[in-house]
Amino acid sequence: MKRYCLLLIGFVSLFAAAQQRTFTVHVKNTAMDDWRDVPVVVDVRRVHFDVKSAKVVLNGREVPCQLDDMDGDCRVDELVFLADVQPMQKRKYKVTISGRGTQKEYPARVYAHMGLNDKYGKLPTIHGIEAPGDSYIFKDVYPHGAEFESELTAFRVYVDNRQNIDLYGKRKRRLELEKTHFYSVKEDLEAGYGNDVLWAGGSMGCGTLRELKGGSPVLIDDVKVRGQRVVAYGPLRTVVEMKDMGWNGNNVRTRYILYAGHREVEVQVESDGPLRHLQLCTGVQRVGTEAVGWTQGNGLAASWGKDYPDYGKKELYQPEAVGLGVYVPADFFAGTAEDSLQYMCKLRMNRQHFLKYYVTFCADMEEEGYHSADEWFAYLRGWRERMLRTPKIKYFIRLNNK
Repeated sequence: MKRYCLLLIGFVSLFAAAQQRTFTVHVKNTAMDDWRDVPVVVDVRRVHFDVKSAKVVLNGREVPCQLDDMDGDCRVDELVFLADVQPMQKRKYKVTISGRGTQKEYPARVYAHMGLNDKYGKLPTIHGIEAPGDSYIFKDVYPHGAEFESELTAFRVYVDNRQNIDLYGKRKRRLELEKTHFYSVKEDLEAGYGNDVLWAGGSMGCGTLRELKGGSPVLIDDVKVRGQRVVAYGPLRTVVEMKDMGWNGNNVRTRYILYAGHREVEVQVESDGPLRHLQLCTGVQRVGTEAVGWTQGNGLAASWGKDYPDYGKKELYQPEAVGLGVYVPADFFAGTAEDSLQYMCKLRMNRQHFLKYYVTFCADMEEEGYHSADEWFAYLRGWRERMLRTPKIKYFIRLNNK
Protein backbone atom coordinates (compact mmCIF):
# COMPACT_ATOMS: atom_id res chain seq x y z
CA MET A 1 0.00 0.00 0.00
CA LYS A 2 2.85 2.35 0.89
CA ARG A 3 4.52 1.58 -2.45
CA TYR A 4 1.27 2.26 -4.28
CA CYS A 5 0.94 5.65 -2.57
CA LEU A 6 4.52 6.53 -3.47
CA LEU A 7 3.88 5.63 -7.12
CA LEU A 8 0.70 7.70 -7.12
CA ILE A 9 2.51 10.70 -5.63
CA GLY A 10 5.25 10.32 -8.23
CA PHE A 11 2.72 10.18 -11.04
CA VAL A 12 0.96 13.31 -9.78
CA SER A 13 4.30 15.11 -9.49
CA LEU A 14 5.25 14.16 -13.04
CA PHE A 15 1.84 15.31 -14.30
CA ALA A 16 2.17 18.62 -12.49
CA ALA A 17 5.64 19.14 -13.95
CA ALA A 18 4.31 18.41 -17.44
CA GLN A 19 1.74 21.17 -16.92
CA GLN A 20 4.32 23.87 -16.10
CA ARG A 21 7.28 25.59 -17.74
CA THR A 22 9.77 28.05 -16.27
CA PHE A 23 12.05 30.02 -18.54
CA THR A 24 13.98 33.30 -18.73
CA VAL A 25 13.18 36.32 -20.89
CA HIS A 26 16.23 38.47 -21.62
CA VAL A 27 15.66 42.19 -22.25
CA LYS A 28 18.73 44.09 -23.47
CA ASN A 29 18.96 47.86 -23.97
CA THR A 30 21.87 48.62 -26.30
CA ALA A 31 21.23 52.40 -26.41
CA MET A 32 21.49 55.33 -24.01
CA ASP A 33 17.70 55.68 -23.77
CA ASP A 34 15.91 55.13 -20.47
CA TRP A 35 13.01 52.83 -21.39
CA ARG A 36 9.79 52.41 -19.44
CA ASP A 37 6.98 49.96 -20.18
CA VAL A 38 8.72 48.11 -23.01
CA PRO A 39 6.19 45.58 -24.38
CA VAL A 40 7.32 41.98 -24.04
CA VAL A 41 5.13 39.50 -25.92
CA VAL A 42 5.80 35.77 -25.50
CA ASP A 43 4.21 33.24 -27.86
CA VAL A 44 3.02 30.27 -25.74
CA ARG A 45 1.00 28.42 -28.38
CA ARG A 46 3.56 25.63 -28.87
CA VAL A 47 3.64 24.34 -25.29
CA HIS A 48 1.91 20.98 -24.85
CA PHE A 49 -0.82 22.18 -22.48
CA ASP A 50 -3.42 24.93 -22.26
CA VAL A 51 -1.92 27.82 -20.31
CA LYS A 52 -4.19 28.90 -17.44
CA SER A 53 -1.91 31.10 -15.34
CA ALA A 54 1.44 32.84 -15.44
CA LYS A 55 3.85 34.63 -13.15
CA VAL A 56 6.72 36.99 -14.03
CA VAL A 57 9.45 37.81 -11.49
CA LEU A 58 12.37 40.25 -11.65
CA ASN A 59 14.96 40.13 -8.87
CA GLY A 60 12.45 38.51 -6.52
CA ARG A 61 9.71 41.07 -7.29
CA GLU A 62 6.52 40.04 -9.07
CA VAL A 63 5.80 41.92 -12.30
CA PRO A 64 2.21 42.28 -13.61
CA CYS A 65 1.41 40.24 -16.69
CA GLN A 66 -1.59 39.20 -18.77
CA LEU A 67 -2.64 36.24 -20.89
CA ASP A 68 -4.42 36.79 -24.21
CA ASP A 69 -6.47 34.54 -26.47
CA MET A 70 -5.77 36.14 -29.85
CA ASP A 71 -7.83 33.96 -32.19
CA GLY A 72 -10.99 33.43 -30.13
CA ASP A 73 -10.63 29.69 -29.51
CA CYS A 74 -10.63 30.12 -25.69
CA ARG A 75 -6.98 29.08 -25.45
CA VAL A 76 -4.15 31.39 -24.43
CA ASP A 77 -1.82 32.37 -27.26
CA GLU A 78 0.35 35.14 -25.81
CA LEU A 79 1.82 36.23 -22.49
CA VAL A 80 2.41 39.97 -22.11
CA PHE A 81 4.33 42.03 -19.58
CA LEU A 82 6.09 45.42 -19.55
CA ALA A 83 9.80 45.88 -18.87
CA ASP A 84 11.77 48.85 -17.52
CA VAL A 85 15.40 49.03 -18.66
CA GLN A 86 17.98 51.73 -18.06
CA PRO A 87 20.63 52.77 -20.61
CA MET A 88 22.89 49.87 -21.66
CA GLN A 89 21.18 47.58 -19.15
CA LYS A 90 20.39 43.86 -19.39
CA ARG A 91 17.58 42.32 -17.40
CA LYS A 92 16.45 38.74 -16.84
CA TYR A 93 12.79 38.05 -16.12
CA LYS A 94 11.85 34.66 -14.70
CA VAL A 95 8.58 33.49 -16.25
CA THR A 96 6.46 30.54 -15.13
CA ILE A 97 3.46 29.39 -17.14
CA SER A 98 1.09 26.72 -15.87
CA GLY A 99 -1.81 24.61 -17.08
CA ARG A 100 -3.43 24.89 -13.65
CA GLY A 101 -4.94 27.62 -11.50
CA THR A 102 -6.36 30.95 -12.59
CA GLN A 103 -4.58 34.10 -13.67
CA LYS A 104 -3.94 36.66 -10.94
CA GLU A 105 -5.68 40.01 -11.39
CA TYR A 106 -3.47 43.10 -11.49
CA PRO A 107 -4.45 46.79 -11.36
CA ALA A 108 -5.79 47.96 -14.72
CA ARG A 109 -3.65 50.44 -16.64
CA VAL A 110 -5.70 50.23 -19.83
CA TYR A 111 -9.39 49.93 -20.68
CA ALA A 112 -11.40 48.64 -23.65
CA HIS A 113 -15.12 48.44 -24.26
CA MET A 114 -17.73 47.79 -26.92
CA GLY A 115 -21.48 47.99 -26.34
CA LEU A 116 -24.79 47.40 -28.05
CA ASN A 117 -26.91 50.51 -28.57
CA ASP A 118 -30.22 48.78 -27.83
CA LYS A 119 -33.69 50.35 -27.83
CA TYR A 120 -34.00 49.88 -24.06
CA GLY A 121 -30.97 52.07 -23.35
CA LYS A 122 -29.22 49.32 -21.37
CA LEU A 123 -26.08 49.45 -23.55
CA PRO A 124 -25.01 45.86 -22.79
CA THR A 125 -21.34 45.04 -23.27
CA ILE A 126 -20.51 42.90 -26.29
CA HIS A 127 -17.24 41.31 -27.35
CA GLY A 128 -17.77 41.83 -31.06
CA ILE A 129 -20.11 42.12 -34.01
CA GLU A 130 -20.24 40.94 -37.65
CA ALA A 131 -22.61 41.91 -40.45
CA PRO A 132 -22.88 41.81 -44.24
CA GLY A 133 -20.64 44.41 -45.82
CA ASP A 134 -23.57 46.52 -47.03
CA SER A 135 -25.29 46.59 -43.62
CA TYR A 136 -25.24 49.84 -41.66
CA ILE A 137 -24.43 48.96 -38.04
CA PHE A 138 -22.63 52.18 -37.10
CA LYS A 139 -25.44 53.40 -34.83
CA ASP A 140 -26.06 49.94 -33.37
CA VAL A 141 -22.65 49.83 -31.68
CA TYR A 142 -21.87 52.00 -28.66
CA PRO A 143 -19.96 54.27 -28.97
CA HIS A 144 -19.99 53.76 -32.80
CA GLY A 145 -17.13 51.27 -32.49
CA ALA A 146 -14.75 49.73 -29.97
CA GLU A 147 -13.09 52.23 -27.62
CA PHE A 148 -9.77 51.75 -25.81
CA GLU A 149 -7.30 53.78 -23.80
CA SER A 150 -4.04 53.98 -21.87
CA GLU A 151 -3.35 56.56 -19.18
CA LEU A 152 -2.14 58.99 -21.84
CA THR A 153 -4.49 58.68 -24.82
CA ALA A 154 -7.80 57.17 -25.90
CA PHE A 155 -9.13 55.96 -29.24
CA ARG A 156 -12.10 54.37 -30.95
CA VAL A 157 -12.40 52.73 -34.36
CA TYR A 158 -15.61 53.38 -36.28
CA VAL A 159 -17.40 50.20 -37.33
CA ASP A 160 -18.40 51.29 -40.83
CA ASN A 161 -16.82 51.76 -44.24
CA ARG A 162 -14.71 54.68 -42.96
CA GLN A 163 -13.09 52.70 -40.14
CA ASN A 164 -11.68 56.02 -38.91
CA ILE A 165 -9.56 56.15 -35.79
CA ASP A 166 -11.19 58.78 -33.57
CA LEU A 167 -9.32 60.52 -30.74
CA TYR A 168 -10.10 61.43 -27.14
CA GLY A 169 -7.81 63.90 -25.36
CA LYS A 170 -7.16 64.02 -21.61
CA ARG A 171 -6.17 66.75 -19.22
CA LYS A 172 -4.83 64.30 -16.66
CA ARG A 173 -3.06 60.99 -17.14
CA ARG A 174 -5.68 58.49 -16.03
CA LEU A 175 -8.37 56.12 -17.35
CA GLU A 176 -11.62 57.91 -18.21
CA LEU A 177 -13.64 56.08 -20.86
CA GLU A 178 -15.58 53.91 -18.43
CA LYS A 179 -17.08 57.19 -17.22
CA THR A 180 -17.43 59.24 -20.42
CA HIS A 181 -17.37 56.75 -23.35
CA PHE A 182 -16.26 59.62 -25.64
CA TYR A 183 -19.45 61.58 -24.80
CA SER A 184 -18.31 63.96 -22.07
CA VAL A 185 -21.14 66.10 -20.73
CA LYS A 186 -20.88 69.51 -19.11
CA GLU A 187 -20.44 68.06 -15.62
CA ASP A 188 -17.60 65.83 -16.86
CA LEU A 189 -15.75 68.76 -18.39
CA GLU A 190 -16.18 70.81 -15.23
CA ALA A 191 -14.75 67.87 -13.24
CA GLY A 192 -11.60 67.86 -15.39
CA TYR A 193 -12.40 65.02 -17.77
CA GLY A 194 -11.30 65.11 -21.38
CA ASN A 195 -13.36 64.74 -24.54
CA ASP A 196 -13.41 63.83 -28.22
CA VAL A 197 -10.87 66.16 -29.86
CA LEU A 198 -11.01 65.43 -33.60
CA TRP A 199 -13.59 66.18 -36.29
CA ALA A 200 -12.46 64.05 -39.22
CA GLY A 201 -15.14 65.12 -41.69
CA GLY A 202 -14.33 63.57 -45.06
CA SER A 203 -10.66 62.99 -44.20
CA MET A 204 -8.88 59.87 -42.96
CA GLY A 205 -8.42 61.40 -39.50
CA CYS A 206 -5.36 60.04 -37.74
CA GLY A 207 -3.78 56.79 -38.93
CA THR A 208 -6.82 55.25 -40.63
CA LEU A 209 -6.14 52.44 -43.11
CA ARG A 210 -7.44 53.20 -46.60
CA GLU A 211 -6.97 52.37 -50.26
CA LEU A 212 -5.23 55.12 -52.26
CA LYS A 213 -7.00 55.64 -55.57
CA GLY A 214 -6.63 58.53 -57.98
CA GLY A 215 -4.35 60.34 -55.55
CA SER A 216 -6.81 60.32 -52.63
CA PRO A 217 -7.92 57.73 -50.04
CA VAL A 218 -11.23 55.96 -50.62
CA LEU A 219 -13.61 54.20 -48.25
CA ILE A 220 -13.53 50.44 -47.63
CA ASP A 221 -16.80 49.63 -49.38
CA ASP A 222 -16.21 46.45 -51.34
CA VAL A 223 -16.38 43.86 -48.56
CA LYS A 224 -18.69 40.85 -48.10
CA VAL A 225 -18.54 40.83 -44.29
CA ARG A 226 -17.40 43.54 -41.90
CA GLY A 227 -16.65 42.73 -38.27
CA GLN A 228 -15.11 44.18 -35.15
CA ARG A 229 -14.20 42.69 -31.78
CA VAL A 230 -12.25 43.42 -28.62
CA VAL A 231 -9.51 40.79 -28.42
CA ALA A 232 -7.80 41.90 -25.19
CA TYR A 233 -9.08 44.13 -22.38
CA GLY A 234 -5.96 44.56 -20.22
CA PRO A 235 -4.67 45.14 -17.62
CA LEU A 236 -1.51 45.96 -19.63
CA ARG A 237 -2.64 46.12 -23.24
CA THR A 238 -5.79 46.32 -25.30
CA VAL A 239 -6.27 44.76 -28.72
CA VAL A 240 -9.12 45.69 -31.05
CA GLU A 241 -9.62 43.89 -34.35
CA MET A 242 -11.39 44.89 -37.58
CA LYS A 243 -12.22 42.24 -40.17
CA ASP A 244 -12.90 43.04 -43.83
CA MET A 245 -13.86 39.76 -45.45
CA GLY A 246 -13.80 39.60 -49.23
CA TRP A 247 -12.01 42.94 -49.66
CA ASN A 248 -10.43 42.83 -53.12
CA GLY A 249 -10.94 39.06 -53.03
CA ASN A 250 -9.07 38.60 -49.75
CA ASN A 251 -9.82 38.48 -46.04
CA VAL A 252 -8.05 41.32 -44.22
CA ARG A 253 -7.60 41.64 -40.47
CA THR A 254 -6.44 44.90 -38.86
CA ARG A 255 -5.42 44.97 -35.20
CA TYR A 256 -5.03 48.08 -33.07
CA ILE A 257 -2.74 47.44 -30.07
CA LEU A 258 -2.30 49.91 -27.22
CA TYR A 259 0.02 49.32 -24.24
CA ALA A 260 -0.08 50.90 -20.79
CA GLY A 261 2.21 53.90 -20.50
CA HIS A 262 2.17 54.44 -24.26
CA ARG A 263 0.83 57.28 -26.36
CA GLU A 264 0.89 55.36 -29.64
CA VAL A 265 -1.17 52.55 -31.14
CA GLU A 266 0.52 49.77 -33.10
CA VAL A 267 -1.54 48.90 -36.19
CA GLN A 268 -1.03 45.42 -37.67
CA VAL A 269 -2.61 44.53 -41.02
CA GLU A 270 -2.70 40.96 -42.29
CA SER A 271 -4.26 39.46 -45.41
CA ASP A 272 -4.72 35.82 -46.40
CA GLY A 273 -3.38 36.63 -49.87
CA PRO A 274 -1.76 39.38 -51.93
CA LEU A 275 -3.85 42.55 -52.30
CA ARG A 276 -3.26 42.90 -56.02
CA HIS A 277 -3.99 46.24 -57.67
CA LEU A 278 -4.65 47.75 -54.24
CA GLN A 279 -2.40 50.55 -52.98
CA LEU A 280 -2.86 50.87 -49.23
CA CYS A 281 -2.16 54.08 -47.38
CA THR A 282 -2.49 55.84 -44.06
CA GLY A 283 -1.88 59.38 -42.90
CA VAL A 284 -2.97 62.38 -40.86
CA GLN A 285 -5.53 65.01 -41.70
CA ARG A 286 -4.96 68.75 -42.03
CA VAL A 287 -6.71 70.00 -38.90
CA GLY A 288 -8.62 73.27 -39.24
CA THR A 289 -8.06 76.10 -41.70
CA GLU A 290 -4.55 76.96 -40.52
CA ALA A 291 -3.07 73.45 -40.31
CA VAL A 292 0.65 72.86 -40.60
CA GLY A 293 2.20 69.51 -41.38
CA TRP A 294 4.22 67.32 -43.69
CA THR A 295 4.97 63.79 -44.82
CA GLN A 296 8.57 62.63 -45.27
CA GLY A 297 10.49 59.89 -46.98
CA ASN A 298 11.50 58.38 -43.64
CA GLY A 299 7.95 57.10 -43.05
CA LEU A 300 6.84 59.93 -40.78
CA ALA A 301 3.73 62.08 -41.31
CA ALA A 302 2.73 64.92 -38.99
CA SER A 303 0.06 67.54 -38.54
CA TRP A 304 -0.86 70.29 -36.07
CA GLY A 305 -3.99 72.40 -36.09
CA LYS A 306 -7.05 73.63 -34.25
CA ASP A 307 -10.74 73.02 -34.93
CA TYR A 308 -14.08 72.25 -33.32
CA PRO A 309 -14.13 68.56 -32.29
CA ASP A 310 -17.91 68.37 -32.82
CA TYR A 311 -19.63 70.85 -35.10
CA GLY A 312 -22.99 69.81 -33.71
CA LYS A 313 -21.99 70.78 -30.16
CA LYS A 314 -20.02 74.00 -30.51
CA GLU A 315 -21.55 75.37 -27.32
CA LEU A 316 -20.12 72.45 -25.32
CA TYR A 317 -16.79 71.76 -26.98
CA GLN A 318 -14.53 74.67 -27.81
CA PRO A 319 -11.94 74.47 -30.63
CA GLU A 320 -9.09 72.21 -29.55
CA ALA A 321 -5.53 72.15 -30.86
CA VAL A 322 -4.19 68.66 -31.58
CA GLY A 323 -1.03 67.13 -32.95
CA LEU A 324 -1.27 64.02 -35.13
CA GLY A 325 1.43 61.58 -36.13
CA VAL A 326 2.01 58.38 -38.10
CA TYR A 327 5.21 56.37 -38.43
CA VAL A 328 5.65 53.59 -41.00
CA PRO A 329 8.77 51.40 -40.61
CA ALA A 330 10.98 51.16 -43.71
CA ASP A 331 9.96 47.57 -44.50
CA PHE A 332 6.35 48.68 -45.01
CA PHE A 333 6.85 52.19 -46.43
CA ALA A 334 6.20 52.76 -50.14
CA GLY A 335 6.30 56.54 -50.55
CA THR A 336 4.40 59.72 -49.76
CA ALA A 337 1.30 61.47 -51.06
CA GLU A 338 -0.77 64.56 -50.25
CA ASP A 339 -4.13 66.01 -51.11
CA SER A 340 -6.22 68.89 -49.83
CA LEU A 341 -7.33 66.98 -46.71
CA GLN A 342 -4.34 64.95 -45.52
CA TYR A 343 -0.65 64.08 -45.51
CA MET A 344 -0.18 60.42 -46.41
CA CYS A 345 2.23 57.48 -46.38
CA LYS A 346 1.87 54.70 -48.93
CA LEU A 347 2.04 51.19 -47.51
CA ARG A 348 3.31 47.84 -48.77
CA MET A 349 2.96 44.33 -47.40
CA ASN A 350 5.80 41.86 -47.00
CA ARG A 351 5.86 38.38 -48.50
CA GLN A 352 3.75 37.09 -45.62
CA HIS A 353 1.03 39.61 -46.59
CA PHE A 354 1.63 41.58 -43.40
CA LEU A 355 2.42 45.20 -42.54
CA LYS A 356 2.46 47.43 -39.49
CA TYR A 357 2.66 51.10 -38.60
CA TYR A 358 2.17 53.34 -35.57
CA VAL A 359 -0.38 56.06 -34.81
CA THR A 360 -0.07 58.73 -32.12
CA PHE A 361 -1.47 62.10 -31.11
CA CYS A 362 -1.48 64.79 -28.44
CA ALA A 363 -4.11 67.29 -27.30
CA ASP A 364 -3.24 70.82 -26.25
CA MET A 365 -5.44 70.33 -23.15
CA GLU A 366 -2.92 67.88 -21.64
CA GLU A 367 -1.26 69.11 -18.46
CA GLU A 368 1.83 67.04 -19.31
CA GLY A 369 1.91 67.27 -23.08
CA TYR A 370 2.85 69.34 -26.12
CA HIS A 371 1.41 72.75 -26.84
CA SER A 372 2.73 73.91 -30.21
CA ALA A 373 3.54 72.57 -33.65
CA ASP A 374 7.28 72.93 -32.99
CA GLU A 375 7.08 70.94 -29.74
CA TRP A 376 4.97 68.24 -31.34
CA PHE A 377 7.09 67.86 -34.46
CA ALA A 378 10.25 67.64 -32.34
CA TYR A 379 8.63 64.92 -30.24
CA LEU A 380 7.64 62.95 -33.36
CA ARG A 381 11.16 63.04 -34.80
CA GLY A 382 12.57 61.83 -31.49
CA TRP A 383 9.86 59.20 -31.19
CA ARG A 384 10.73 57.75 -34.60
CA GLU A 385 14.42 57.64 -33.70
CA ARG A 386 13.66 55.86 -30.42
CA MET A 387 11.55 53.28 -32.26
CA LEU A 388 14.71 52.31 -34.16
CA ARG A 389 16.50 51.63 -30.85
CA THR A 390 13.90 49.45 -29.13
CA PRO A 391 15.45 47.03 -26.58
CA LYS A 392 16.09 43.48 -27.79
CA ILE A 393 14.01 40.64 -26.37
CA LYS A 394 15.04 36.98 -26.34
CA TYR A 395 13.55 33.83 -24.78
CA PHE A 396 13.38 30.06 -25.22
CA ILE A 397 10.59 27.78 -23.93
CA ARG A 398 11.38 24.08 -23.60
CA LEU A 399 8.40 22.31 -25.14
CA ASN A 400 8.75 19.12 -23.09
CA ASN A 401 10.60 17.79 -20.05
CA LYS A 402 13.33 15.98 -21.97
